[in-house]
Amino acid sequence: MQKSIINRIVLACLVVPMLIVAQTSVNVPWTGTPGEMENFIHGDTTSTGEQAHDIYVLEANRVYLQLSEVNMNSSMELVGADYGDGVPATVQPIAGDDGNLQFTGWPQNHVKTHGHSQTYAIKNILFNGVAAGQTGSLFGVLSTYGENNTVVVDHVTSAHHNIVSYFNFGTAQRLHMTNNTCVQGTSYGGGMWWGGFLWGGGGGWTGTWKELLVENNTVEGMMGQVFVIYDNGVIPGYNPIRINHNTFVNITDWVKFYRHGNNTRFTNNLFVNTVSTGQTHNSHGQGATLNHPGGHGKMATLSQGACSDSTLMARGWCWDNTARNIHYNNNVYHDTPELKAMFNMDPWCWDVTDTAGVVTTYCDTMIGGPGSTFDYSQTRWMDDSTAAQMANGVSEANNMEDENLGFNLASIYISTHVARNTDWLDNKVHDTHTDSWWAHQADDDWNVIEWPLPMDFSYSTSAAAYTASEWGLPVGDLNHFPDKLAEWATLSVEENSNGFTPSEFSLAQNYPNPFNPSTEISFAMDVASDVNLTIYNMLGQKVKVLENALLAAGTHSYTWNGQDELGQKVSTGVYLYTLTDGTQTISKKMALMK
Repeated sequence: MQKSIINRIVLACLVVPMLIVAQTSVNVPWTGTPGEMENFIHGDTTSTGEQAHDIYVLEANRVYLQLSEVNMNSSMELVGADYGDGVPATVQPIAGDDGNLQFTGWPQNHVKTHGHSQTYAIKNILFNGVAAGQTGSLFGVLSTYGENNTVVVDHVTSAHHNIVSYFNFGTAQRLHMTNNTCVQGTSYGGGMWWGGFLWGGGGGWTGTWKELLVENNTVEGMMGQVFVIYDNGVIPGYNPIRINHNTFVNITDWVKFYRHGNNTRFTNNLFVNTVSTGQTHNSHGQGATLNHPGGHGKMATLSQGACSDSTLMARGWCWDNTARNIHYNNNVYHDTPELKAMFNMDPWCWDVTDTAGVVTTYCDTMIGGPGSTFDYSQTRWMDDSTAAQMANGVSEANNMEDENLGFNLASIYISTHVARNTDWLDNKVHDTHTDSWWAHQADDDWNVIEWPLPMDFSYSTSAAAYTASEWGLPVGDLNHFPDKLAEWATLSVEENSNGFTPSEFSLAQNYPNPFNPSTEISFAMDVASDVNLTIYNMLGQKVKVLENALLAAGTHSYTWNGQDELGQKVSTGVYLYTLTDGTQTISKKMALMK
């Protein structure tokens, strides 16, 4: 059973907003009344319109029925309480009195972030996208707006959402997505359509990123693309996008949109049954014009015309096709026997009738044919178009197939999901499906998500994938290997750096926070400097010097064990940690709890 994705101790891992002076939290009341969560949060403001509290805590084992979106306009966090052996705090939409969802504008999301230079966090919550009563479903969990905001999404499960769980519309955003699970991007219109995990980047309507970190997430059961990252990905001059140690299972189209932004490192990920458009060029019943014939391979990076406008390039609105800076390293792919059996069969054909009554027959021409064998080239790692981009700054190294993964899932689970994900390829492309929301559910009760999630994405310790990462650790989401996750945590700072110099002097929030007995403090330096990292109590008294030395540019991390300079344990309370290089000083707060 998948319990590690949202674990029991997340409440002790709260990220404290960077710009908040005082850390105050409040429990969001629950009575089961629709709309009480967002009404409470929106009404809890100061005279100047800012949030009166920093952290809003949702009760465990409760379902908050949501009538409209939660708008975050100033720094705040939405956090689920520790749930132990129970169920995480759950947020689910419900129709209004007129029978329709009351969420405003497009897209309809549970949460929207706004403002400028604010810090937001969503943690330890289960978001169910299908409305109570099955009257509809939301677009996704979160869309980000505003400028220069920092958004953290950690230990969040999303299920049943229409299209994309997370979408960026903001400018120069920092987004950290860690330890999340996204399952079953589902229904759109009358049948299967797009589903995705994260879209955005590049400018225009999709916003821009200063930083994007996607680490230790699991995405399962998508009808479309996991990532759609446009154009340059991040604003030129900032750190590359990092998509690292994620697990992708049963993805119908491709893990990443074939355009894909520049300046991206795609490393240490596990691909299971990610057929990547290899199954059809008649995708979604739209004929042969939608996707390129021949399949894309699991990773595809195509050129898309010339972009010579330097102004547009500087804004991140189009890419430099001669300097892509896209790297695929230490990824492992595996196709189960169930998937190969599904595609080792006769071509599927289906009829589509237009408004004039004209019937057109479409046939899947890429599945093989009578008596043929599974055309494995359709699901290969890298296609010809990507290979053609190697001279333009695309590279790949140490990627491999593991035919003996030893995946710990029952055959019926895989075969059911493969069949469900490909069902729309036959004559059901325009049909509704009784299981279109949630194929995991044994009882077809879409209102209540079975918990723990009935899936286990660990695999054999004897598999090649188990030591295939850059550090000799398992590839994929390490939450499926808790002991290895703890080991990786001591290496991740260096791994996340990977030789890229940070673009600015910055101090991260300690993790976990609150903490007991120890916590990690990390900071980044764009140039070599003499730095001092010191812990103070709230009276301004020095408690502990963690570092005072000349350090190279890069990312550095230190552990504080809650002891002073004499090795004595300090008391429960709030402490400051301050970083300075002589010209710049940054301070943040942390809480020691016993």
